[in-house]
Amino acid sequence: MDPKELANIVDERLEKLDLRVTKVEIAQTRVEKDVLGISLDLKYLRQSQDALNSNLSKFLWIVGGGFIAALVSFVIKGGLVL
Repeated sequence: MDPKELANIVDERLEKLDLRVTKVEIAQTRVEKDVLGISLDLKYLRQSQDALNSNLSKFLWIVGGGFIAALVSFVIKGGLVL
């Protein structure tokens, strides 16, 4: 092979490689942005879930207290005789 032909082939392959690397860099940037967005969404979901768990815990305490109050009221009214 002629050195000029070899140099042309190498140049063509380098140009193609440069294009492929550029596409990969663009895709990587897009993926990094998506990962950041997902991370922020997960943080929001965790905060919402924590608030929901807190409110659910309060609700269950209220319901449990209501059952205990009903039981005490039942005993006081003479419903349970020992």
